[in-house]
This record gives sequence, structure tokens and C-alpha cells, in this order.
Amino acid sequence: MRKHLLFIFIVSLSLTVTSQITITSANMPISGDTCRYSSAVLSSVGDYTTTGANHLWDFSSLDSAGQMMRKFEPSSATPYFFYFFPPKYGEQTLDSVPIPAIPVGGFTLSIKDIYSFYKKNGTSSFNAEGLGLTMSGIPIGTTAQGNNDDELYVFPLNYLDRDSTTFNFSTPTFSAIPFTYKKHGYRITEADGWGTIITPYGTDSCLRVVTTQYSIDTIYIPALPAGFNKFGFPNYVRSYQWLSINEKIPYLEVSGNLNGNNFTANQARYRDRLRSFVGIKEDMQQLALSVFPNPTSNQLTIITPKNIGPIKAELVDIQGKAVFVSDLNNNTNLVNQHTLDVSGVAKGIYILNLSNLGGKQSLKISIQ
Repeated sequence: MRKHLLFIFIVSLSLTVTSQITITSANMPISGDTCRYSSAVLSSVGDYTTTGANHLWDFSSLDSAGQMMRKFEPSSATPYFFYFFPPKYGEQTLDSVPIPAIPVGGFTLSIKDIYSFYKKNGTSSFNAEGLGLTMSGIPIGTTAQGNNDDELYVFPLNYLDRDSTTFNFSTPTFSAIPFTYKKHGYRITEADGWGTIITPYGTDSCLRVVTTQYSIDTIYIPALPAGFNKFGFPNYVRSYQWLSINEKIPYLEVSGNLNGNNFTANQARYRDRLRSFVGIKEDMQQLALSVFPNPTSNQLTIITPKNIGPIKAELVDIQGKAVFVSDLNNNTNLVNQHTLDVSGVAKGIYILNLSNLGGKQSLKISIQ
């Protein structure tokens, strides 16, 4: 009798593990959450397009190219508190936006420190409320116009659900700000699979979601002549996501650009725990607070703490040969940002060695 009950229990447990899940507002991140993830080498991802009911996605062979944290900060801890009051919270999603060199009134237009701001709309949706941008040194909030938020997920989210939503963001039209930034478009979100996902982090039940954003980013500069004062940048992107109940961020996410029906992946990242790579000792001194993007193709940005002193950066190939060497000099900022041009380095996997008088830190870098 006990053996029979044990067999029933095991079968029931197995069915529970592989049953469909429903994603709700409770499964989304909240202010103060931090989630570690690993960036995966794209060539190790394999087939991410196959999907369906009760599907098994085996990504156990993912190769980590480095680790970072997603931090969901209270809006008061960001430069854009004036525009986004609680309960909205932000996440720095990009260091800078590559745009053409556009001179405006004696200075060059730049967009840096990009934050995405979120809010749970009760239990019905998880919304992107807008963007925080530092444009040529001025912190500006790009907020939803007419309450037209970007609804990232509509709940409850189940297999075969499909939603299409629009969004419209714009900077304020203050006379002190000599330009306007707008972002408008629509998003299509479809849950096209459910089942089990396996990664180096573990195994879990998941819902597979594909979200596609079609938007136009526009910069308007009134001071320039008509016909030369508006610049539009299409921004068509797609993200394949595997959502689970407990992890707050996707168990795995493969994202990239969309050109017509052609999708080109440029990033893969998965939920992970702190890892030390085989044969590599990562010093707890943490000479680098952040190294991105990773993978990269032409530029590598290294963020180091204040007053840590000069640091030697050395990029070494798998044969141990140094292919790039640079000195990172300290300055008086809260943190120091160093940009390395690695466009002349061949594609491959490298080790970035950072060292100073106090120690050494080594990180795996992928150049693609």
C-alpha cells in the first residue's frame, strides 16, 4: 500500500512540474529587487525558435560570457525622480544611445544614462511608464502622453494569449530644453509555448512569450532650419522570453533587431547565480563594477570605482597572448567610465585581466 501511494505521489509530482503555468502581476519584479544574470555566448544558444505545448527547451549547454545584475531602483534613487514618482521604479537599461554627431547651439547632442521606469497597473498589467534620459547633461523624463503606457504584459498571461498595445512617450516642452525626444509605436505579445526549460541555472516550468516592438524614436531641434531639425530612428526589436513563476526576470531571454521578417539576435541572457569561471579567479576586490556590452563587436565600456588608482587592462586570447593593452586612469568622479575600442580585435573568446597594486580581476569577454 505504501509503495502504491508513493508511486501515485511521484506521478502527481511529475504532472505538477510539467503542467501549464499562468503568469500574473505577482511574478513581476518590484522596487528594490536585484536579479543576477549571465550573458550567454550567442553561438551556444542553439535553437530558440521551436515552441509549442508541453515543450522541453534544453539550453543546458549555454556558455556564460560574463555576469551582471538587473537592479530595480526606487525612482528617488535615480536622476529622474522629478518625472517619475513612487510607486514607479527604474532600471538602468543602457549607458548611451549611438546617434549621429548633431551640433546644437555650440554643443553636441548626446543621450546617456537611459533608465526604463515600470509600474504594476494593479493586477491587470505590468507597464513601462517611460524613459529617463540624460540629454547633453540634462536629466529628462520621457513620459507617457495621454496615459498611453507601454503594456509589457497583460494579466493573467496564459498559453495562446495574444495582445497588441500602443504607447506614446515624449519629453516635456520646456523652453530651457532645446530639443524634444519622442518615442511612439506598438507592441505585440504572444504566449506561444509552455513546458520545461533547462539552463545552467536549473530546470523550471515556464511560459514562452514572444514580444515585438515597432517604434520610432524622434529627436526634434527647433533651433535648426526646417527640414534639418527632425531626426527619426526606426526601432524594431523582438524578444523571445521564457517566464517562470519565481524568478522575476525571464529564465532566458534572446533579443535582437527586426528587419522585415528577418530577426537578428544580438543578446542572450539567463537568470543565474554567482559563478566563477573555470581557470579564472575573480578577485572580490572588484576592480570593475561593470563591463558591457558583453558580447561586443567594437566597443567595451568598463566602469571602475572612485579613487581605486590606475588600472592596467589586458585582453588575452585563449592561447594566453595579449591582443590589447590599455591603462585606465583614475579621476575624481563617483565612478570612472573607460571606453576601449576593440573593433580591431578578431572575433572570439578572450579573458579581460584588470590589475593594480591591490589585486587582479579576470572576466570572460566575447567579441563577435
